[in-house]
Amino acid sequence: MIDLSAACTGSPRERYLIGIPLFLLMALVLPLLLLLAPFALIASLAIGVNPGEAARVVWGVLVALRGTHVEVVGRNRAVLIHLS
Repeated sequence: MIDLSAACTGSPRERYLIGIPLFLLMALVLPLLLLLAPFALIASLAIGVNPGEAARVVWGVLVALRGTHVEVVGRNRAVLIHLS
């Protein structure tokens, strides 16, 4: 299973690991995607892009994100997100 993990650090002694399975995140995003799908279909047909090919390209980009590390650092906090 692909999961989304975030590690929050405040000081060298404090470290919190928050693991969020990607399927739960997708379950939260799915209703929004279903609402936007008809608009994306109409827009792709209006500009002459094959909707199936566009969906395949978007899926390829999402699959290619595996292994991505995103680190956001502030003054007192740092957040590391690792897609595995």
